[in-house]
Amino acid sequence: MQKFKRGIFTAGLTGLVMSLVVACGGGGGGSFAGIDRLGVTTGTITGFGSIIVNGVRYDTTGTSFSIDDNPGQIGSLQVGQVVTVRWSSSDNGVTRRADDVFYDDAVEGPITPGSIDRAAQSFLVLGQTVRVDADTSFASPLFDLDSLADGDFVEVSGLLDDSGATPVVRATRIERKAPGGELEIRGIVTGRTANTFAINGQVVNTATAVIDAPGNEISNGDFVEAKGTFVNGSGQLVATRVELEDGADRIGSDGDDAEVEGYVTAFTSASSFSVAGVPVQSSVAADGGTVALGAKVRVEGEFNASGVIVAREVKVRAGAGGSPVDARMAANVDSVDAPAGRLVVLGVTVQVDANTRLEDQSDAGVRNFRLSDLRGGGNPDFVEIRGIVQQNGSILATLLQRQEPDVQGRLRGRLALNALADPDFTLLGVTVQTDDFTSFYFDDGPEITAAEFFGGAVAAGDELKVKFLLNPPGASTPVLADEVEIED
Repeated sequence: MQKFKRGIFTAGLTGLVMSLVVACGGGGGGSFAGIDRLGVTTGTITGFGSIIVNGVRYDTTGTSFSIDDNPGQIGSLQVGQVVTVRWSSSDNGVTRRADDVFYDDAVEGPITPGSIDRAAQSFLVLGQTVRVDADTSFASPLFDLDSLADGDFVEVSGLLDDSGATPVVRATRIERKAPGGELEIRGIVTGRTANTFAINGQVVNTATAVIDAPGNEISNGDFVEAKGTFVNGSGQLVATRVELEDGADRIGSDGDDAEVEGYVTAFTSASSFSVAGVPVQSSVAADGGTVALGAKVRVEGEFNASGVIVAREVKVRAGAGGSPVDARMAANVDSVDAPAGRLVVLGVTVQVDANTRLEDQSDAGVRNFRLSDLRGGGNPDFVEIRGIVQQNGSILATLLQRQEPDVQGRLRGRLALNALADPDFTLLGVTVQTDDFTSFYFDDGPEITAAEFFGGAVAAGDELKVKFLLNPPGASTPVLADEVEIED
């Protein structure tokens, strides 16, 4: 049971341990007029207009929101945050009403000096390793790991990946906040003494803390949240409050719907594994890949009497090797076809579906941002796209952000076979021109010559990052590269 508790807690999915029995009175909702289905969903906010989680819309009329253990409002939530939704439905789950929405960050505090590792795309906050990948949303004005610095105070929402030797928070959203805020950390208690314990690499001092637990006691193996305002000279987080976040025996009732997105934290076989610590039994074939330790999956099914999810659908969102995203571009919009769910950027067709994370980070700040809000043509919007290249050369977007206008565009992807034609090359279907003013680099390394670049420094399958000045509207391609970087 401790493994189960750890996965839920450290992933920031505290709400999942809240009982549907307590909130709604029993499994299936059979005793409530007009309610024929109850459920619990955990996953990432992909949009608003009510609230959209894992691509499914939940009506928020009368919904109760809990933000970092305090009453809150939907306006405090952001795209990319991991939440838990307790919901009910009167039409067998076709439309869903959110009864309760819970959000807790995974960790909040300053970035440990010297811990930013650009090769591993990671950093440390209060001893916790935070990993950044193509699924990470950055709150403006941040745009990637390079925009963070030692000591930045950040709030990280994410999913736990403890499939390796050291647990990692796979960040889904990172926001830089004003320094001096409350420090927060969650995890499993180890090394408990009279006045201290540890969560991964962070020692917590409890000498003056309020202990919110039965008997005011915290023990090794407990799943807790610790809050404080400073780290003392010994590197200990001086806690003002430590809360036991248990309730793993109250996940939901037999027959309640369950949907959990997270990393496979335990694996026996494709028919028996755990996601974010929640045990799963499956007799269905996984869609989109292979279930394995460390893979990111989304499981839909029903709780049985033992609190196990009996799966009716398993979708592999990313393999154990990481995010499937292999295309990124930032440029002006050429055109938009909102009814068809697509747009064109740099001459490339980008498709949007229910799972695409949509966010407006421009000054317009449209909360319920939609494709129909975008402009193309002569007065275009500037967007960042991340997605997966399809066989026909289009991109299926996993993230679409409208950003403030920029004069510089960006491309990042893998070089296709026969894509080099000195002095030009093709990346993600976009013709990239180079000239005497184009700089070529190895990843954060020394500059190389154009002759070296085209003469064998790169090959098919290598990942390139290109920066270029945007063309005038209506003439989006080809682009002229200012910098070309060969990624490790």
